[in-house]
Formats: sequence, structure tokens, C-alpha cells
Amino acid sequence: CSKGVNEQCPPDSQHGGPNPLSALNAWNYALNNVKAALRHSGINADPAVLSAIAQVQAGIQSFLAMPALEQFGAIVSSASQIFEALTSWLQQQPPTPLRLPPPVAGTYLRVPSDGRPAGQLAFKLANGVEMPAIGFGTWKLDGETCYQAVSAALELGIRHVDTAEAYGNEAEIGRALHDSGVPREQLFIATKATSVALGMAEASYLEAIVAGQLEALQTDYLDVYMLHAAGVRGDKLEAVWRGMERLYEMGRVRALGVSNFGLQELEELIGFAKVKPVYLQNIFKVYKQGEQILGDNGVGVANWARNHGMMMVGYSTINSWPHILPPLEDPHVLAIARARGRTASQVLHRWALQHGIAVIPKASSRERILENTQLLDFELSDAELSALDGIATLSESTHDQMRPAWLEDTYGLQASSAAAVQQAAEPASLK
Repeated sequence: CSKGVNEQCPPDSQHGGPNPLSALNAWNYALNNVKAALRHSGINADPAVLSAIAQVQAGIQSFLAMPALEQFGAIVSSASQIFEALTSWLQQQPPTPLRLPPPVAGTYLRVPSDGRPAGQLAFKLANGVEMPAIGFGTWKLDGETCYQAVSAALELGIRHVDTAEAYGNEAEIGRALHDSGVPREQLFIATKATSVALGMAEASYLEAIVAGQLEALQTDYLDVYMLHAAGVRGDKLEAVWRGMERLYEMGRVRALGVSNFGLQELEELIGFAKVKPVYLQNIFKVYKQGEQILGDNGVGVANWARNHGMMMVGYSTINSWPHILPPLEDPHVLAIARARGRTASQVLHRWALQHGIAVIPKASSRERILENTQLLDFELSDAELSALDGIATLSESTHDQMRPAWLEDTYGLQASSAAAVQQAAEPASLK
């Protein structure tokens, strides 16, 4: 979107994909990286530069709060000027070591690194059900491609498969599970109720919907059944959850869960649930650690879930969605991958596992599926984990606020923002 609004950068404000909102999120990330570089360079940054950065970031936040397309070009132009002015200096800077405080006890999980097969690492849900921690996601896998991919994952030792009513691929997955010859008791099948959860079907249809899903998946029960999203609230959500509880009591499902729930929705659900959800599937990547839109809460969703007896499963760990920042190309991620001799995908999924968060990477080629199973023969250090955690602050922090508030200020953005805000009171320009 550096050339403004056009076919490649359509003038919509939808959450996800290339558009002005996503582009300005990326510019905000880039500017925070510049602030961090200035902060740790050991020089006194030019006040005009700090002021210019603060002004552009303030403009970005104003746009994100109330998009006005006529402002987009000016913001991008100003951001580009900052980088044009600093490119030469940035290229001359050597890597700067960061001094990181030791993590709080219990922040990271000691995950095995002895080379065991991916299917042999399990996390236990609060109700005692064991879940393979490395699974296989199937979003946007269709037809024969889906069948072949799931078959390959099973051949490579994966025993946890995730799908959803909305994916339209449960029959292909069921066929792959059946043809694999893997005993049912060794499999962990997770799927989602979509139409009822989103209010597209009445809660009374839930039993019929799950019956169709069981038939398609060629199984008598599900290991986890979850609401796909918090599309309904209040009495409607409670009615839907009562239907979920009946499925649990009937033995159709071994555990209940939810997906794409934020803190408010989770607290509402916990307040009336007789059978508590023990599983939460949300986005979990270095830019968006637990929610697609991170709020100003004092606690992250992953920690909230852990404190309330819910095991979290992270999706889209390596995907750019819902914005356009590609985690697999992030310089911070690539630096750690090079140091470890691993791929960026392996580093990112291992990072999630060491947070105690299960992963469900999706791939269609056998080579990529194999790559995503090779997560248990290396370990990330506490410093590397902290550096990856801090990427969210580079993505989310504004000109005057370090965000999300529940993360450590790994890159020193709070001090940088304070200096910038002081200078931004007066107009400044780059020379």
C-alpha cells in the first residue's frame, strides 16, 4: 500500500488482508522498530526525528480509530520520509545486545527437546483428557488436497486434527482418518459448531448439526467440540452453551471449548456455564498474542485462560492474517532461526509450545508438514523467548502508550515514547 489506495490496496476497512488499516499497522510496527534502534544505539537521537515519529504514529492511531482515506496518503508519505532520512544510518548500525531481566518463574514451560516424535507430547486438559500438543490445522484445505494432507500428517505421527463445520472438509478428514488405520483411541479430533455459534441457526439444531459432523468424521465421539466464535451473547449464548453441555453429558464429546473468544466473552460464559470450557482456540502469533485485536486489559487472554483452567491452542502462528506483517519474514524471528539453525516456522511454533500453548500448523505439502513436526529436538532460551514476546509491543505500542500492558517492555519503547511525546508538542521536520 506504499503507492496509496489502489487495486492492490483496496479502500475498505475490513479486518484482515491488504488494505489501509493493515498497511498502517505495518508502518506502526516499522516505526516502533526505529524507535527501539534509536533507543539502544547509544547516541542522543535528534529531537526532530523523535517528534516526526510521534506525529506520524499519532496520525496512524487517529486513522485506525476513525478511518479517513483522504489522510492515508499523507501518513504513508510522512512515514516514508522518516525512513528515507534514516536508511543510511540504520544500515550502518551493528546488532545491539539487549539486557533482559530473568523471566518470572512459571512464565515458560520446559518442553522436551530430546527428539521424540511430535505425537508423543501431550498437554492435559483440566478435565483429565490428554491432548497431543502438536496438531494439524485444516482451514482452507479442501477436497482431495485436504485428504492427502491429513493422510500425510497421520503418516508422520500427528494424532491431533482440527477442523470446523464452516471449513466444509469434515468428510475428507473422516475418510483420511478411516483410511489411515490409526486406532480411534490414539486420535484427538477437534471440531467447531459454526452456524449456531454465529446465530445463523437456532440453538435447538445443535444436536442435529453435531450428528452430521460425527457421521462425516466417521466417529462416534469428538475429543473437543467448541463454539467457533462469540457470535451470540446474553440469553442466546447461554442457550447454545446448554446445548453444548447436553452433548457432553450424552458422551458425544469428551471436552468443551470455545474459539475466537475475548476476555469479556470468556468471563460472560464462565459466569453461567455448568460444564466449564477447558479449551480455548485463539490466534497466537508474535504480533497478536491471544486476540485478533488486543485490548487494553491488564492480563493477556493466554494467562487468563491458564488461570481459569483452560488449555489454549494457538492458530495462525505463522500467518500474516489478519494484517499483512509476515511472521516468517520478520527480522527478529529470522535472527533467532539463523542462530538456532532452524526454520522460522519451527522457531515460532516452538515459541508457542514453550508458553504451554498447543499448536495446529497447517500445510499441504509433505515437506512442510514434516518441518512442522520437528519441534521437539531443540529449545529456545529464555532470552530468545523474551525477544519474541516483545515483538507484540513493537506491533501494538503507540506514540504515547506501551501496549499490550501485560507484556514486558523488552525493547524500551516506554522511554522512547516519553521522549518523543515531549518533542511532538512543537512542529518538526526532517532535514
